[in-house]
Amino acid sequence: MLKSIFLKEFMKLKYFLILSIIFYIILLSYYYFKLNFEFSTIEPESMMWYKFAQLENKPYSYFLYFYMIFGTTFAFAQFLPEIIQKRVKLTIHLPLSLAKITFYHVTISIIIILLLSSIFSILLLMVNNQYYPKELVEIMIKDSFAFSLISIISYSLVSALIIEQNKKVFILKLVIFILFIFLSIKSRFFIQDFSLFFALIIFSPFILLDSFYSIKHQRLGKIYTSAFAIFLTIFIYFSYENYEKNYQKEFYKYYIFYSDIEEDFVYQKNFGAHQFEYGIKNSKTFSQKEYEDTLPFVYYRNLELQNRLPVVIKDRIFNKDEIRDAKLSFDYQPRYLEEKEIDFFPLFNPQSTVAMIKFAEEFFGFFNKEVKIYDFDNKYLEESSNKLSKNLQELNFVFPAKKIFGKPTNIKPFDLGYLIIDNDNKMFNLRKYDNKIILKEIKKDKDIEVEYIYISENRQKNFSGYAIDKNNNFYLLTWDFEFLKLDLPKFDYKNMRLRFISEPTHYLVRYDDGKNYFAVRFSKDNLQKLNEIKFED
Repeated sequence: MLKSIFLKEFMKLKYFLILSIIFYIILLSYYYFKLNFEFSTIEPESMMWYKFAQLENKPYSYFLYFYMIFGTTFAFAQFLPEIIQKRVKLTIHLPLSLAKITFYHVTISIIIILLLSSIFSILLLMVNNQYYPKELVEIMIKDSFAFSLISIISYSLVSALIIEQNKKVFILKLVIFILFIFLSIKSRFFIQDFSLFFALIIFSPFILLDSFYSIKHQRLGKIYTSAFAIFLTIFIYFSYENYEKNYQKEFYKYYIFYSDIEEDFVYQKNFGAHQFEYGIKNSKTFSQKEYEDTLPFVYYRNLELQNRLPVVIKDRIFNKDEIRDAKLSFDYQPRYLEEKEIDFFPLFNPQSTVAMIKFAEEFFGFFNKEVKIYDFDNKYLEESSNKLSKNLQELNFVFPAKKIFGKPTNIKPFDLGYLIIDNDNKMFNLRKYDNKIILKEIKKDKDIEVEYIYISENRQKNFSGYAIDKNNNFYLLTWDFEFLKLDLPKFDYKNMRLRFISEPTHYLVRYDDGKNYFAVRFSKDNLQKLNEIKFED
């Protein structure tokens, strides 16, 4: 019986499968020529690796839609003729139980989809392997596997929709399918994503079986109904999280500054729809112009156009250059904690005789118990990799590397390199200068367990960035990476946004969780806290 069903389905689907193969060959050919053109016209070619590893801009990402459409159209090609010609009732009256009929149809279809998806993926990987290092190709293998799973799930869910007879149940199943598509499009295919996909692959045949039962005006039992409700709830929850993470616009209820004119904190309150209030908490309100006049360091460009510079504050004169040179800001958001799929970074090589930093031709990465250096022309640089490994051993670096922080762009005046946290919580600075790799250990308190570091190669050279540890402590980093702690009450790095602002007379740190807004002012001489304020939504 299985052989008969297979032959029947294959004869029905053969033209669809042939067209799918032809279309994929055309799509793959286009991809190959486009990829080859991009690598041929960009200099250096390693910028394509940067786009993949740092921007997570994968050149093959649109193949997801092909796999999704392939699974969807497979379902239409298999079941739509049965519905139109009203042959589906003949199918369910085969001398087999309905569960076996569904199982045979799903098994045959999944085998065909997996076979073709595997061929499609192998061809795609053969193309990519010519241009990318092994570690990036491994990510492509993982993504290709995810694409195949998505194709199978699309087939099962769309088949269930085509066969479903009850309109209300059809809508519920359609919601599951739409949410599945919504989650798949923005997925980075981490372990939790695969867990959801595998669970849905196991459960989706039961959704299809339930649709077959609907032809007989029957339904699966209470266990299926409960499981369906759980799946629907899970998909709604994850979809809401996905929306908040990827689509929701950022909103600030309060913008808080310190005014040296008023000698107090001033605020701008945002009511939405371009409606604002300006003032001093529990004191007075301003017009917009009065508010801007209280902040000459923030709106100094307006003052310049109005010929009102320099300004005098407490008998001290501030001109445009002094205000501009004092300006510096660092931002932090919880999404900065998101891990990338791979720690693969450009190794910049500034030259002492060249003003501009060229984009790196070499990339490096820490992979489990080893470090590797690549360049596009020679691929894996074994000699350079071994030399760096030896330097790490001499400094007692403990593999694997836990975290790597740096600014992987050449749009900066200097290159401070990367800060690497080893498995023993020690910190190292890695950079390259005048063709020489420089590696040194950065001494820090071992109790400081770093969660995030931001490096800013700025012209002031007072601070190289900031660090946050697991105990919610915030540190400014000197140019030599010394940790200077700032006292920020109730700061929670997992849930709060933060901005550090340097003004000519003080430092200001603002942080909030969307409901509670804090601002703390610090002395520029010794980083002592001067005053603070809190607003509640």
